[in-house]
Amino acid sequence: MSDIDLLFHSGYITTLDRAGTVTEAVAVSGNRIHALGTNEEILPLAGGGTRTVDLAGGTVLPGINDSHLHLQFFGLSRPPFSLDLSDRAVSSLAEIRDQVAATAGATSGWIRGWGWTESHLAELAARGSGPTRADLDPASPDHPVLLTHFSGHAAWANSRALEHAGITASTPDPGGGRIVRDAEGEPTGELHEAAVALVADRMPEPAAAERREATVAAMRDLLPLGVTSVTDPIVTPPMLRDYLALHRAGELRTRVTTLLNWTWPSVTTPVEVATEAMRYTGASSGLGDDWLRIGGCKLFADGIPALRSAWMSQPYDDGCCGSLVTEGGDDTERQAALATLIETLHRHRFQVQVHTTGDRACEAVVDAFAAAAEADPWPEARHVLIHANLPSERAIKLMAAHGFVANTQALIKWQVSDALRGIVDETTWHRNMPVRSLLDAGVVVADSSDAPITYPDWRQGVETLVLRRTRHAGEVSGADQRISREQALRAWTNAPAYQEGRERAKGHLAPGALADLTVLAENIHAVPDEELHAVTPVMTVVDGQVAWEGW
Repeated sequence: MSDIDLLFHSGYITTLDRAGTVTEAVAVSGNRIHALGTNEEILPLAGGGTRTVDLAGGTVLPGINDSHLHLQFFGLSRPPFSLDLSDRAVSSLAEIRDQVAATAGATSGWIRGWGWTESHLAELAARGSGPTRADLDPASPDHPVLLTHFSGHAAWANSRALEHAGITASTPDPGGGRIVRDAEGEPTGELHEAAVALVADRMPEPAAAERREATVAAMRDLLPLGVTSVTDPIVTPPMLRDYLALHRAGELRTRVTTLLNWTWPSVTTPVEVATEAMRYTGASSGLGDDWLRIGGCKLFADGIPALRSAWMSQPYDDGCCGSLVTEGGDDTERQAALATLIETLHRHRFQVQVHTTGDRACEAVVDAFAAAAEADPWPEARHVLIHANLPSERAIKLMAAHGFVANTQALIKWQVSDALRGIVDETTWHRNMPVRSLLDAGVVVADSSDAPITYPDWRQGVETLVLRRTRHAGEVSGADQRISREQALRAWTNAPAYQEGRERAKGHLAPGALADLTVLAENIHAVPDEELHAVTPVMTVVDGQVAWEGW
């Protein structure tokens, strides 16, 4: 009797092994790949209980691994848990007010939303300023409202929410944050970076049952895209308990690697907090199993270029250069705090993944990674530069020498590059996210969605890595940083597995590897570059089980 449970044949089995092997058929036994080869070699392995699938020229890939996706936040960012304010749902302040007013009529508590951005609200562009509480107050004078920017690095509050937080003209900016003010010094309602926490900390947390329901809904939405693994890069203690509860109940539908964080929604992690966490956590990177693991810890170095809060050596269009968001009264103190945080986590054997966008921030983080690694060698650390927007050539060489990983987001580049033009100089605009330079130097590059910052569609990510065209204008941003199709696919399969320290178990197709598969209707090797975003997932296999199919 055959022990083959699932067999695919007559297609393009894209193994993404070191040799880049493409073959015709693959057989699955239990939760592992059993064999690969030609139709003649694999088809005879089928038995009476084998499900045999004729690919008819389609493709099997290793399961897509979104290596930086806020899984629970992605679930909570959409209806019914939150107002959808993305450009897929609204295009004007009036439409946002309508949503807020409708929700105010149906609830007695806080109103939350996610996804607005200046570039898709025409009124903001016309008046040349950000959103204000006056834009929201008529729709909800009595309910506190907090609407999160698409980036997660800013928020927009109404007057009642500011009152709840006690924010007035005399409230000082918190370290690493900014309360946007009008000409008279009054808070406008727009909050940047660590200032978001002043209001967000007053907003009641969703109940555990609601958080878990949203997480399951998010996984359910990822399966039709072919996503089989994710890294959730901000997991607070309550969120980790949620994941453990879902795992025990057998409700995880995708594999989850977690990055611990103890201060969210503040982007500033004080050294004292990290030190205290290490005193009591009693864990380290790698704890867990094939479904749920602790990958490491998440820190923030700076903000984002779109808000002019990334730490840059060259000024933005308004003359500022941004800054680090770690604690400290000046650049020297903030840089010292950053280095201490990284050294503390490294010493306790946590992989450190740091949100880093500006060139000065990239330099500071890579230097701190290297200092920690040289003082206390730990080759398996594989610390991660998240976003890696503008690392210098020196920083890139240092990353390659130490095995540090770049976790990029082509989807963000595709989505925001049009709006970013003019905020940074032209050279910086083209160099932003230098994937080719990183790969050529030997740095492992994992690409990801950062959902809910973007919609987590890896297909558009792959196309953008290949073409580097912007979403709206279709302009090429950094033609010299284009990479090959195979390199782009590896950034969504091989490299994320390496980032997790799991490259032997997944991220490629080989006998003994986990049977996580993404099945496409088309031959992905023959689709024109401009059509990569439209290839058709038809089946997703996780742990040897068909988790979704849409033939």
